[in-house]
Amino acid sequence: MRKMVILAVSVAAALSLAAAALLPAPAKPRMLLYPLARQAAQAKMNYETRQLAAYETPHFIIKYSPADQPAVALVAEAAEAAYAPVTAMLGYAPAGKTLVILYRDRSELNRTFGWSGDQSAMGVYWGGVIQVLSPRAWLKEGAAGEFIRSGPMVHEYTHLVFDHLSRGNYPRWFTEGLAQYLEYTVNGYEWRTPGNSLRGQGYTQAELDRGFDDLANQALAYRQSLAAVRYIAAVHGESDLKNVIAALAAGRSIEDAVAASLGMDYAEFADEWPEWARDNMQ
Repeated sequence: MRKMVILAVSVAAALSLAAAALLPAPAKPRMLLYPLARQAAQAKMNYETRQLAAYETPHFIIKYSPADQPAVALVAEAAEAAYAPVTAMLGYAPAGKTLVILYRDRSELNRTFGWSGDQSAMGVYWGGVIQVLSPRAWLKEGAAGEFIRSGPMVHEYTHLVFDHLSRGNYPRWFTEGLAQYLEYTVNGYEWRTPGNSLRGQGYTQAELDRGFDDLANQALAYRQSLAAVRYIAAVHGESDLKNVIAALAAGRSIEDAVAASLGMDYAEFADEWPEWARDNMQ
């Protein structure tokens, strides 16, 4: 099955200008504002979907239209399957139940975000809410296990938990790499296309840092972000990956988080992970 892009939209990008205008200060003060903005966005989405039916599990509230009632149990199973490994890895569980909105088709999901018709997201994290394309829209009949293995729940729930933990203090490449790393370790899934081989010329670390979402080859940018995170876990150890996460959650920059956790400066990190990826990731 062709893998559709799992596009995770961070509230950090949407709210950074507003936060900067309100409080042009270092990361820690901005991190105080961030949860309030996310809470407002979540409340807005909850209100706008008040007409939908709701299905509750121990950790999730899934909203859906009547046409998607047959798919709700599968989405609920995938969500709960993601909960334990993601919260264990990140050492954090958000308070309350996570809101999940189920969309019956791609055009309905695209309209929510004002996307063009050629977008093909299976799931989106934004503003404290996970929004998912119904399995009925892309899954072959009888392939329920495929939704759990390569569907969006582990990826998007990682975004949500890390966003809560770090209060938005992260670069886009890192949250995408982390979400894919959890997919890889939990489900053995890695998004590969003919155009995202790591053997050729890739983006520089500066390009990944500066404008991740604007890079022309998003499949390559995503795979490079996975490679950078996998390098940390494989070469330095998963404990040091958790140290990077903790440093970001404490308000440190990605440069400082890498230096403090890995014992190397950011330029050295930028040189080493692509070389490791060429040798260790097909």
